[in-house]
Amino acid sequence: MAWLRLPDPSCGSSRLRRRKNHTCSCPLSSAAGWRQPSRSSPTVHGWGCPLGFRSIQASVNILTLTSSYPSGSGDPRGAFVATSVAQLREAGHHVEIGQLHFTAEESILERLRRRPWQAPEFAARTLKALRNIRDYDRVVCHWAWPFPQLALLRGVPKEKIRIWCHGSGLRLLHGSGLETLIPQASTAIVAEHQRRLLPSRLQKSAPVIPAPIAPKFPRHSGPVDKKIIFIGRLTWNKGADLLPGILDLLPGWQAMVVGWGALAPKLQADPRIQWLGALPSPEWTEHVGRGVAVIPSRVPEGAPLVLREFRSLGLPVVARDLRGLREPIQSNGLGALVRSDRPREWAKACEHVQTWRLPEWQATCHASAWRQFVVNDHDAIHHKNGAHPGS
Repeated sequence: MAWLRLPDPSCGSSRLRRRKNHTCSCPLSSAAGWRQPSRSSPTVHGWGCPLGFRSIQASVNILTLTSSYPSGSGDPRGAFVATSVAQLREAGHHVEIGQLHFTAEESILERLRRRPWQAPEFAARTLKALRNIRDYDRVVCHWAWPFPQLALLRGVPKEKIRIWCHGSGLRLLHGSGLETLIPQASTAIVAEHQRRLLPSRLQKSAPVIPAPIAPKFPRHSGPVDKKIIFIGRLTWNKGADLLPGILDLLPGWQAMVVGWGALAPKLQADPRIQWLGALPSPEWTEHVGRGVAVIPSRVPEGAPLVLREFRSLGLPVVARDLRGLREPIQSNGLGALVRSDRPREWAKACEHVQTWRLPEWQATCHASAWRQFVVNDHDAIHHKNGAHPGS
């Protein structure tokens, strides 16, 4: 277990020497447990399409702490985090990523479930690696625990901390009593159903993170093509294994698949499936076309955001009956729910919604909402310090 530090690729050594009072040039580089990626390590610069954000005259120094991040352009892990980082850099901010790195292909949650006795070591390594964390203007924590708590222990003022709550971190805390340790900082959730997992003092104030979509995206109306659209990791957890069986029951249908994972070779070999690889959001919206969007995921992580992206395109959705998907679909008539793994039920639901003429559903699907949430929050630092955005 080690800490992997991913610097901002736009911040070269010559550029750093020219920047006066540059305090974030690598404050974590000397921290024990962090390692600098080798020259052969793929960078993640460019994830996410530029959204036309205005440039600013002075960048904000941001540290993003996450449990997962892509190791290259074909790695789907942490794609949502990578998209937000790319768009902050496009806006002119300086962003570095701190990621706890395991040699095995497993998440922090999976490791701690198998080896709970490693929790103290995990916290100690994190605290040691973050000893210079106060040098940043903003610390964005992509887990409700323990990143924000350790940042506070390192003396980071709570107004500098932003917490983006993902499902696994909140579920890990819920019912343990540790959820009370979520600080009174700016806390956001990825789906409405997670509100109940927050401490009562945060339940009313926490906003839902908008879907990361481009300013101009194709919105469809009316019946769609006889095509299944799947976005996500090509793994059993995400339900990608069901796609061939569903197509067996839908003669004349095809599938469009975006993602990467263990099931990719099997899906690539199916002539009915067009595989586009791992495209970042919102780039994939330009390629999938019209069809029935399916979310057969067996776990809720990421699914509510994918649902909002599909709905922003005006596509009918067939989703598994999970918390976070059930509520918006039932309340707004956005698609159909399936409770089992039986391909016949999924195929029947796809045929049912394929001819629907859906009303436009906007809610938090505007790119302006995503920009305001991700970028404008950090722009506010400049106004407080007397700096002004450029044109």
